[in-house]
Amino acid sequence: MIKNLIASTLAVLAFVWLTQLTQAAQPRQPRLFTETSIEKGWQIASQQQQPMLVMFTSDSCMYCKKMLAETYGHPAIQQMLAGNTQTVLAHAEDYRGLIKKLGIRGFPSSVLISPQGDVLEFMEGFVPPKEFAKRISPLLKAHARQARASNLPQQTTGR
Repeated sequence: MIKNLIASTLAVLAFVWLTQLTQAAQPRQPRLFTETSIEKGWQIASQQQQPMLVMFTSDSCMYCKKMLAETYGHPAIQQMLAGNTQTVLAHAEDYRGLIKKLGIRGFPSSVLISPQGDVLEFMEGFVPPKEFAKRISPLLKAHARQARASNLPQQTTGR
């Protein structure tokens, strides 16, 4: 009986060790969507003077899952957005009024908003990674240029 207990305990420990070893070997992807609250995301975006990207989703939306996996899960998209935007995954049920105000008719819908509150880009439906990058990248680059230009010290003339 004690031999069986020891053998089963060793088997469990070996399984746990093997599971941890396997998980450690797999690269972890960064969590792209940092917020689920638009209000909290906006607060952070405003403080950091970054654009805010909101993806509106619905639990029963097949194309939302596809967008999360294929577009937002794409390493190049993650790299482009990480550190350059404040990202929010907003559930439709929580933002019915805002969805109506924005005129969103379907999901997924992604909205890029400037730190000043202007809608820079609106994408309704599934957008493949290449098209997403083509639409968002120039906007993020323009924002970065503007941010650098506004942080340059003012030169004064000695006249």
